[in-house]
Amino acid sequence: MNPNEAIARKCLSYLTAAGATQGVCVASVGTKTEFYYESGSLGLLRTVRNVTVSVKALVGTRKGVSSVNSFEEEDLKRAAEEAVSGAKISKEDPAEGLPEEITVQSFEKGPMVPDPEAMLLRMTEFFDELRERYPAVSVDSASLDHTLAESVYCATNGICLTTRQGAYSFSPMFMCREGEHTSSFNYFGAVFDAPTTPVIDLAGGRGIIEDSLKQINPAPLSGKFVGDVIFTPACFAGLLGSVEGNFLSDSVLIDGTSIWKDHLGKRVAAPCFTWSSRPRAEELTGGYFTTEGYVAEDMDIIKDGVLQNFVLGRYASKKTGLKRSPSGGGCYFVEGGTESLEEMIASVSHGLLVARFSGGDPTSDGTVSGVAKNSFEIKNGKIVGGVSEAMISGNLAKMLTDITSLSKERINDGTCVLPWVKINGITISGK
Repeated sequence: MNPNEAIARKCLSYLTAAGATQGVCVASVGTKTEFYYESGSLGLLRTVRNVTVSVKALVGTRKGVSSVNSFEEEDLKRAAEEAVSGAKISKEDPAEGLPEEITVQSFEKGPMVPDPEAMLLRMTEFFDELRERYPAVSVDSASLDHTLAESVYCATNGICLTTRQGAYSFSPMFMCREGEHTSSFNYFGAVFDAPTTPVIDLAGGRGIIEDSLKQINPAPLSGKFVGDVIFTPACFAGLLGSVEGNFLSDSVLIDGTSIWKDHLGKRVAAPCFTWSSRPRAEELTGGYFTTEGYVAEDMDIIKDGVLQNFVLGRYASKKTGLKRSPSGGGCYFVEGGTESLEEMIASVSHGLLVARFSGGDPTSDGTVSGVAKNSFEIKNGKIVGGVSEAMISGNLAKMLTDITSLSKERINDGTCVLPWVKINGITISGK
């Protein structure tokens, strides 16, 4: 038996002994092996191991939860007793329960053992190339790590889901400097299976660095106008996350604040827009099982502009009467378009190319505003230079209906595959 499974089953026995009628235990181990660069020096290899046990107890339809960062028996017993105690004083909730599908399945993906020599080679290669080709780049911090994530989900009704997934990740934080002039901080991140490619070429990293070099002395944007905005793949990923949270997720559908709550099967985006969640895609490091104990499946969220699925779990499905979603969300794919990025830029009369957006949380209807960072002004189809002090505002739902084109080029950062996206009708404000 898997050691983590033994821990989870032991915890389940403590739950039933404490009075739970049903229960779930998730036992997880994360082992990270990392090279880290900070304050001008590359740190030595270090390995960190974290363990977590999460417990859910049901007494009838009353729920209690607890967690502990230990596999020691006394800690497992305490966590189980705390979860049951919490359940006994909580309110009845008929939506609570366990998955009806009894699944026993294991999943493995990616490299299970790190290659420290290759990791060191890639880190030193990255900084050597910066010194030789991009001396104006100043790195604040960077990490290249390998993580082995091992997890077991066990429930009292017989469900047992085991995952073992290894992956590398690389992420630098940097700015560009010439004399007294500097760019804004910028970054990129990539998750990948093997350190066989220069990390500067992952997730469009080289292009991001070269764009930052062009933003060392940005000019303030003047005036206010309504124009086109081209969002980079990384920036658009953040907007999609906000769309999921505001319109598609459990909480907003349970409380009824989602403006899309009655829009399944209806048009919510431009016909050129198709967005899916693909946790089983080979090219991504997705989650094979949902957090509620189901096997995750790929699904369309929006297809040809029409809403196909919410991102809805079992509990929210029971609360709302809506169908549970086959995916737990994330692992975004957006289909590319027919234009190149160069052609998209050439089609903009006046607008921005936005690589990073810094703003507050959207309102319940999706209204959002914030600062466009690491961005360029576009006039008459040409990039005229980096901009500072530019604000953009709009509405997330309207942005999707106002998509006019998507690039043929797409970026795969290991967590999603996205194109550049051009949206019209966005309010752009400068000084």
